[in-house]
Amino acid sequence: MSVFILSGAELKATARLEGPIAPASVDDPEELYNLEQKFIRHNALMTVNEVVDFEHMNESEDEEEESSEDEEPIDPDDPDADEKKRMRRQKNREKFMEIKRKKERKRISQHKRILKEGEPFIYTAKAAKAGWYRACLEGTWNQVIAEFEMRKQSRLGHVDEEGHVITWEMKDMLEEDEELEKDTASQEGIKDEDFQATREKVKELRRLLNEIQGMQQKERRRLAMHAETNEHSHSRMVLSSLLETLLFMAVTGYQVYTIRHWFSGAPALGR
Repeated sequence: MSVFILSGAELKATARLEGPIAPASVDDPEELYNLEQKFIRHNALMTVNEVVDFEHMNESEDEEEESSEDEEPIDPDDPDADEKKRMRRQKNREKFMEIKRKKERKRISQHKRILKEGEPFIYTAKAAKAGWYRACLEGTWNQVIAEFEMRKQSRLGHVDEEGHVITWEMKDMLEEDEELEKDTASQEGIKDEDFQATREKVKELRRLLNEIQGMQQKERRRLAMHAETNEHSHSRMVLSSLLETLLFMAVTGYQVYTIRHWFSGAPALGR
């Protein structure tokens, strides 16, 4: 399951994968639709709910906090009490900064591929049973526009170095390489050494073309995501400024009213 949210009021959604909703033998669209409508989520053999958040990339809700050690109270009568308090504050400050650095490293590690390379969110799991599965992307509060792709190993045949099913573009390239390997110099009517050199050059050009197309797609995604997040940040800033202005005007009005009321009820000055 590959997801990349392109636009929306908030670049956040929940990717769901449930099933099987119907046996693999079902091939009639109407029958498949009826079985999907009767499907009960609680009886699913496989249920996946993954939050895909491209909006709050700098925040993490499940950061691991280090457990603080129990500190013994400092005796106020201790002649070195002030020095011990200073050392304890310094130790706590260093511990806090180390936790902050760890969180920052973890955040960068988690979101580097999405922010810097424009990679989509990918989730790979083994199907619990053969059959039809239902997948959807549900926006948290608002509608979102996203690229959503489902891939299975039984159809594409291979997995990449990270254990995810390869893309259709990668499958086409591998099939083209296999076709080139089946071809021979005798069939083309050229010398074997010339054929080998030409075949390697063709493979290299195809890999380079696929890499360029992949980089263009990642750059397009990255620019689209950055444009959306910048627009959302600007909208939040404008709304925040407007609320601050309204609050300032309300407080100022209340102060003017209070001062006028105070002076109107006070005796005349100079008496």
